[in-house]
Amino acid sequence: MIDLLRKRRSIRKFLPKKVTREHTDIIIEAALRAPSSRGINPWEFILVDDPEILGKLSKSKQHGAEFLKNAPLAIVVCADSTKSDVWVEDCSIAAINYPANSSFAGAW
Repeated sequence: MIDLLRKRRSIRKFLPKKVTREHTDIIIEAALRAPSSRGINPWEFILVDDPEILGKLSKSKQHGAEFLKNAPLAIVVCADSTKSDVWVEDCSIAAINYPANSSFAGAW
């Protein structure tokens, strides 16, 4: 695990190829297996591979999302704040869980 953490990088430039179904399944499983407070899982994940929607997501905030316009896949993490008082923490853990496992599985 420590080797994985040492090798982790934030990718901002992408190859013009789709993420395979096998890797997408691993990403989804990693996100869904993330721990949460009291096992409530106050999240939903939306996988986006439509270039038009990725372009819109790249403009969703003033800074820091531009790279999405060229990404082959984005994962939108949605939280239900009525399910848990620690939804921010739970969704943050889930949002870190899938990239780490995706890298391990060779998705990137």
